[in-house]
Amino acid sequence: MPVPNSTLTLADIRQTNFPARSLGVLGDPISHSLSPAMHNAAITTGSAQHPELKGLNYYRIHIKPDELAEALNVLKAKGFMGLNLTVPHKIAALKLVSSLSPQAQAAESVNTLTITLQGWAGDTTDGQGFIEAYQEKSGQKIADKEVVILGAGGAARAVAAACLNAQCKNLFIANRDTKKAEALVAALKDSRAHCGELISVGPKAVIINCTTLGLKADDDSPLAEKFLKVGQFVFDTTYGSSQSKLLQIAQAHGVAHCDGRPMLRWQGALAFKLWTGITPPAAPMRQAIGEK
Repeated sequence: MPVPNSTLTLADIRQTNFPARSLGVLGDPISHSLSPAMHNAAITTGSAQHPELKGLNYYRIHIKPDELAEALNVLKAKGFMGLNLTVPHKIAALKLVSSLSPQAQAAESVNTLTITLQGWAGDTTDGQGFIEAYQEKSGQKIADKEVVILGAGGAARAVAAACLNAQCKNLFIANRDTKKAEALVAALKDSRAHCGELISVGPKAVIINCTTLGLKADDDSPLAEKFLKVGQFVFDTTYGSSQSKLLQIAQAHGVAHCDGRPMLRWQGALAFKLWTGITPPAAPMRQAIGEK
């Protein structure tokens, strides 16, 4: 049986027998993911009150884009009960699941899979995970806020849909690939959503980095320093061993900010409840991911 906090590949899962009711996260890259540590900590602590969690394990699995379809079939055959998906699988998985939740349909993004008799059911907890984390860290609601989202991938889609549903004032998508930004705005079908060249950012805006810039220590900031002002809130959905350039700049300018750990915890807790029906304990999850 593989060690839960190790990193497996497609070749590994083909030849491995897993415990019944296993869980895992699929991505490329994936070695940075704290999800296994977080979920396994929740399982260990939660088992005292919920014996049905005993024997459950959560694995980290490195799956390349062209391996996703096979990986989902293999993991289904191996008896996995649930999966998380991260970059770059959240959009590709839309065509590989047997059903989609209303939230996943609205976001056109999937980050949580649950096994059913029909196959993998797709859902997303990214959007609500962001909303809960933002309210927790800022002490404010997203309603009536100006929102600027950096990026137009799977996480951006889910967060954008959730912000609109939570009644943000307006929403701007800034992305290097303008066609992707335009496609996201069109998919959102909301007059409050816009995209284009970022000219200015309001003094009380919520700025959300949904790009992958920040995963590595030497990544550049996805936002120019000139746009940051005291009164804004910068939420970087990435996290790494060191603070991202974006958050370093925000801190230097006295701008309220947080990294992606609170969102990771919240989206993970929501996914955990979808799989097991149990709300996991927050404290061991916080400790496992080094959340401040």
